Amino acid sequence: MFEDQLAHVPTDPPRRPETLPGLRPSAVVPRSALFLPLVFVALFAFFPLSILISAPTMRLALGVGKTSQGRVLSTSDASACRGSGGHRVIYAFSPEPSREFRGAATLCEGSLYYSVKAGDAVEVQFLPSDPAVNVLRDDSRNTAPPLAFFMLMPAFMLLMLSPMFVPQMREALRARRLFCRGRVVKATVVFAKKCMTASWPGWPGSSGSEVFVDFQTPSGERREAVAWCPNDWLLNQLAPGAKVHVAYTDGKRDRVALLEAFLR
Repeated sequence: MFEDQLAHVPTDPPRRPETLPGLRPSAVVPRSALFLPLVFVALFAFFPLSILISAPTMRLALGVGKTSQGRVLSTSDASACRGSGGHRVIYAFSPEPSREFRGAATLCEGSLYYSVKAGDAVEVQFLPSDPAVNVLRDDSRNTAPPLAFFMLMPAFMLLMLSPMFVPQMREALRARRLFCRGRVVKATVVFAKKCMTASWPGWPGSSGSEVFVDFQTPSGERREAVAWCPNDWLLNQLAPGAKVHVAYTDGKRDRVALLEAFLR
C-alpha cells in the first residue's frame, strides 16, 4: 500500500523521523488534547501552594527571613503537646527602632526555649517585608510545612491522567526508534485486533490496533511480528494478505513499525 508515498524511504538506516509526519509527537497527542489535563494539574498545584504560602512558617522558609533578639513577656501552661505538658510563650521584638511586634508560640519538652521565663532573651525570625509574620528561632525542630508532601497532589493528578497519553506516546516513541534504526521491508497482513486504552468515565478515550504481519528478512528468515496502528481508517483497509511496509530490528523481534500508519 502507498507505494508512491513510501518510495523515497531508504531501505537501510539511518533515517530522520520527520520523513513521516505521523511520527511527530504532536501528531500522536494533539496540543488541544493536553489543555484540559494541564488545567487540572495547574489547579492541583495552585491550591497546595496557596495554603503553604499563607502559613507563616512556610512564608519564612520561602522568603528571606531575618533574625532579631526579643524578650519573653509571659509564659503559661498549655496542653497542645501530646503526652507531655507545654508552655505558651508570649514574646516581643523590635525589628526597627520605635516599632514593636509581638508573637506567641506553644513549646513542648525538648524545645530550645521550653524553660524560658518572663524577661528572658529569645531569638525571633521574621519576614522583613512583614514583621508580623514571625516565629521563635527554634533549631530543635523543623516547623515548616511538608512542601514535598503537598507537591505530590499535582503528581498524583498526572498519574491519574497518564493512561490517556502514555500508551500512545510509548508506541509512537517505539515506532520512531524502529524507523530511525531498523530496516524497511514489505510484509503481509495476517490479522488485526482493536485495543482500547484506559480512560475515565466521561472522558474521550483513544484507541489503537495491533496488526500482525509476516515478512521475510534479507537473510531468508521468516518472521511474524506485531505493529501498532492508531489509524482506524487504515485498519479497515488492511484485509488479510494486504501488502504493507514495516521497519524492524533484530533487538526486539516481536515488534515492528507499520509505516503506512504514519504517512499523515
